Amino acid sequence: MDLKRLILFFMKNGHKTLGRTELMKYIYLFEYYYFQMYGKQYTDLVFERYKFGPNQSSVVEATYALEAEGLIAVEAYKNFYDGTSYDHHLLEDSFPDYELAANAELVAGFVVDTLWNQNYRGVLDIAYSTPPMKEILEEEIQTGSQLYGRVIDMAKSGPVFKSSRKARMEAKKRLQSKEVSRGSDIEYYAHLVDQNQKFSDTRRRANLAEQ
Repeated sequence: MDLKRLILFFMKNGHKTLGRTELMKYIYLFEYYYFQMYGKQYTDLVFERYKFGPNQSSVVEATYALEAEGLIAVEAYKNFYDGTSYDHHLLEDSFPDYELAANAELVAGFVVDTLWNQNYRGVLDIAYSTPPMKEILEEEIQTGSQLYGRVIDMAKSGPVFKSSRKARMEAKKRLQSKEVSRGSDIEYYAHLVDQNQKFSDTRRRANLAEQ
C-alpha cells in the first residue's frame, strides 16, 4: 500500500512522464532522504545495485498492480537500442485511498522539487551521488568488477546538506514568512534535517516516558 502511494504521488506531481528506470530512482531517492530524516525507511524495500543503479522488483510489480486497479497504464515501447522500455500514465485524477501521510509527502515533495527538471541522465547521476551508492561505485573501481546484486545499505546515509548556522537561520526565516519564497531546495531540506536532529533526543525521551 505504501509503495503504491509513492508511485501515484510521483506520477501525479512529477511534472513529466516517468519511465521505469526514472520511477525506480524516485522511489530510491525518497527512501534515502526519508531514512536521513527519520532514521528508518518508509517501506520495507531492499534496493540492490543494478546495471542502471538502485533497483527493486517490487516497484515494477506495484505498477502492474495499479494498472490492474485501473489507476495507471503501463506502456511498453521499443527504445533506441532496440530493447523494450516502459512509461507510466495516470488514468485517474484522484485516488483518496492512496494519499500520503504528511511526513512522507514532505520528503516526496522534496524529491519532486529536486528531480522534476532533470533529464534521464540527471536523475541517474543524483541517485549515484548518494553515499550508499557512492560506496559501491568506489568499491567497483577498486576491484575492477561490477557488483550487480549488492544490497544497498541505507544505513550508510550521512549528512548530505551541510549549512552554516547563519544559513539555517535564514532558511528558517524564509519558511516562517508567507510573503517570501522558501529559498533553495537544498537550504529548505537542510533546515528540516537540522530541526529533526535537534529535537530527536527530546522525542526519544518522551517516547520512553510513555512506555
